[in-house]
Amino acid sequence: MLIKAEGLKKDFPRAGKSSNFFTAVYPIDLELKAGQMIEITGRSGSGKSTLLNMISGMLTPTEGKVFLDDIDLYSLDEKALSRIRNEKIGLIPQGHTALLSLTVLENVLLPFILYNKEQAPEERAKELLEKVGISSLENARPNELSGGELRRMAIARSMLMRPGVILADEPTAGLDNENTLAVLELFRKAADEGAAILLVTHENEAANYADEVLTMDGGKLVE
Repeated sequence: MLIKAEGLKKDFPRAGKSSNFFTAVYPIDLELKAGQMIEITGRSGSGKSTLLNMISGMLTPTEGKVFLDDIDLYSLDEKALSRIRNEKIGLIPQGHTALLSLTVLENVLLPFILYNKEQAPEERAKELLEKVGISSLENARPNELSGGELRRMAIARSMLMRPGVILADEPTAGLDNENTLAVLELFRKAADEGAAILLVTHENEAANYADEVLTMDGGKLVE
């Protein structure tokens, strides 16, 4: 699977100034191929998360296009876009994304349950929870988890459907060194098995797992 950004740009209006805009991301071309893991690093506010959210189909660009194979994501209506994100893209956003009414295991199974009536793949979900080190918490509720445990739950959930593309925004935030390495190894293994992975991180160790490291600076992408 291939995901490609062409001329991707994002402007935001400045508060109270309808005719004045701030450019968060200048036009960027980026191609992410199956089996490839790319790391994007850079200072806070450099545009990394904005770029990832546009590539994931979560944030409409001001200009440019995003293709998943030959599908133009932003040509789809919201229903079709949500479906393709669910089936093809594993997204790990920043922040808390768990449903508090569900257990950890149920949260991980949610991508499957949303669109399927078949038996949910519990063994797959439990295997992923084991790999990220929180299998003992499968029956806990999200409000019982630490920030790092919530991140690991989100990582497990993103990989449940074996997506062809994984987009991760600071996935190791709040993790200790041992769990950080376990998560990076999990991503590397997924790439080796054919997934295309884009990792936004400040984690220095991630460079040892990536095929290519790029830097965002002032909304521009450089090698």
